[in-house]
Amino acid sequence: MSILLRLNRRGATLPLGIIVLAVMSVAVAITYARITAERHTSGDLKAQLGAFAVAQTGLSRYMAALTGKPGATHDTTMTDLLGGTALISLRMLRESTTTLLPAVYVITSRGSYTAAKRYNSLTPSAQRTVATYALWTPMPFDLNGAFTSLSGVQQNGAGSGGLSGVDHCVAAGGSQPAIPGVAVPVGTYSGSVAPIDGNPDNAAHEMGTAGTAGTAKDSVQIDWAGIVAGTTFPPDYTAWPGSFANWPVTKITGDLTMPGSGSGILIVTGDLTWNGTPLKTWNGLILVGGNLTSNGQANIFGAIITGLNVKLGIVVPPQSVGNGTKTFQYDSCNLARALGHVGSLQRVRNGWTDTWSSY
Repeated sequence: MSILLRLNRRGATLPLGIIVLAVMSVAVAITYARITAERHTSGDLKAQLGAFAVAQTGLSRYMAALTGKPGATHDTTMTDLLGGTALISLRMLRESTTTLLPAVYVITSRGSYTAAKRYNSLTPSAQRTVATYALWTPMPFDLNGAFTSLSGVQQNGAGSGGLSGVDHCVAAGGSQPAIPGVAVPVGTYSGSVAPIDGNPDNAAHEMGTAGTAGTAKDSVQIDWAGIVAGTTFPPDYTAWPGSFANWPVTKITGDLTMPGSGSGILIVTGDLTWNGTPLKTWNGLILVGGNLTSNGQANIFGAIITGLNVKLGIVVPPQSVGNGTKTFQYDSCNLARALGHVGSLQRVRNGWTDTWSSY
């Protein structure tokens, strides 16, 4: 007799299904966690790169926008950058007007990338700080002589002063080789050559032919049109300033009667009249569109260029140096201080870093 045993297995599928669902749920949770972590990681990486791009863009734009020598400190925030904002901080490490060495700066840019997707409202915006050391490089300047005139010079008398290209600077390492005391177009210097010192001595250096169609105007490689328009040597003052402590650029539109002593770069688009009482001294560079009329005592230690309106096609008649004791003498130190006010910031090689600590 065979006995058929029937096994009752009803209900076994339910636990098995629950186990399968649990395993699938764990797998889904693990997968979701990994995906979320990878999204956060990739999002953080993108935010870091974005912050770096904002910081570097802010640094480059700041340096490109500078048109004058910065002061000791400067802080500004750029809010119009693509993807965020940059806090720019500039600090001067070494001044140039007293040492005659290039001014040294450190510039930091802290970029905040606000365009990144944040998965937590409490997560701050990504930030990154880059920095660079920079040197202030003066604008190159063409100098033909201590006293250069595109309209010619009439020297009145042997005792009317010295026109010297011998360097007046006595600072250590500052003295430079002698340059021409006077530079003019061919045949436009008249009068005694005894006051002329330099290289050549007792003679005016002739640059080329005179007049608006001549070649002398091309020997004076100055962007006079840009200076008159204010794009070259942008002025710090457009009227006579109360202080010349920082060797500023002073631009006078029209004629000027010299009010007093000063330093820096003086730009006169018209004629300059220099009366000798009281004695006035200028340290630096003087650029005159028309003529210089100098009577009596006068001191210029640096360089002076007149008749520059010839470069604009304007006829300028010859000028008279005038009588009286005067000294127009080349001074490389004063020119370095004056021209050092106008130039550009140049990054120091191997002086850039993106690991600058910020607090």
